Amino acid sequence: MNDHEVARHIARRAGDLLAAVRDDSPGLPSRELAALGDRAAHELCMELFREFRPNDFVLSEEGELDPSRNSQDRLWIIDPLDGTSHYSSRGSDYAVHIALWERESTQLSQITAASVYIPATGVMLSMDDDVVPSIARAQAIRILVSRTRPPREIDKIAVELKSETGRDIDVVPMGSVGAKVAHIIAGHADMYINTGGFHEWDIAAPLGVAHHYGLTVCDRDGNHLEFNQTDTIVPNAVITRPQFVPTLVHSLA
Repeated sequence: MNDHEVARHIARRAGDLLAAVRDDSPGLPSRELAALGDRAAHELCMELFREFRPNDFVLSEEGELDPSRNSQDRLWIIDPLDGTSHYSSRGSDYAVHIALWERESTQLSQITAASVYIPATGVMLSMDDDVVPSIARAQAIRILVSRTRPPREIDKIAVELKSETGRDIDVVPMGSVGAKVAHIIAGHADMYINTGGFHEWDIAAPLGVAHHYGLTVCDRDGNHLEFNQTDTIVPNAVITRPQFVPTLVHSLA
């Protein structure tokens, strides 16, 4: 299998396992279900990487932070369960993120293969998909934000976007970053804004897929994101339809 096929295969296997674990644990308390799902998906992913890419390093949310990863030429950056709280509360806004970073790549952010799988809906998005341009289907501009940590600047952003475009603004809370990107690609939203920060595994695969589908991914200043850093924290990120970048960068300045 090539790298795209490996990413897709591991994402699907882990996502299907997560769905089965949840279906088989109807009465399990949410905290225990979250721990069970995280552990099961991580262990399966690591097993599959040992099978298909035994010489590559893996950075996983559920794994140890091995500093030797920073010197590697190939690094898989994965979140076996993104949106844990939504998974454990039996919602649909959770996803599996699988991304490959390559040092010698000239692609944006050096992500060369990525898959995002949303088990609850069966949606799989990958960087080797045939792309059909998406068009926002709502009259209002829809901004996706975290359910628990929406941007403090959201009111300012909404005012500037409405002034610039003359359109109404809807702010929509959602769970996993991967689920948010799928929502934008499907035409149900226009952008996702995070100013509170998260980790490389939260954004690497969604970024790769978003770029592939023609979306812009950048930090609040309009710069590309970098991966395989010593500190895994990504301070902020914007995923948006390209026409909104200037207004968003201005409003977040």
